Amino acid sequence: MVIYATILSILTIVTINSTFSGVRSFAEFRTSRDLNSSATSFLERITREIRSAHGIDVAQSTLDANPGRLTLLTKDSGGADTTVEFYVENGSLKIREGGAAMGSLTSSTTVVTNFIVRSLSNPNSSAIKTELGLTATHGGVLKSGSFYSTILLRGSY
Repeated sequence: MVIYATILSILTIVTINSTFSGVRSFAEFRTSRDLNSSATSFLERITREIRSAHGIDVAQSTLDANPGRLTLLTKDSGGADTTVEFYVENGSLKIREGGAAMGSLTSSTTVVTNFIVRSLSNPNSSAIKTELGLTATHGGVLKSGSFYSTILLRGSY
């Protein structure tokens, strides 16, 4: 009888440990997914907007500082001049088009820790280099990552 109780106790402990391990793995997966999803959303959108822009509004942008702000000079669907702005507010990376807030590019579990924008130019072309630091938290699991991009402004080469 003691042997059966011992075997049952061991199986119970193994089952509980397996369950906790599975829950922890799932939390790590969700955290990684949130971090990568936020980074992908940002990189895709900023790449598309920079490539379609015809310039940078330097007066409205905050370059070489954290948190940065990037204001692009572009055209709307009707061909009128407008702006697209990327900025950090309350730890979230947001976008504003033509002065109207369009929402956040990062998930609610992801916090922007670093956003730096640099303008690069030479006599032949202009580019924008971005540096984005993100931290995602889910279920006690914390993951951080840094993401970089350098995009040429269309028509500057």
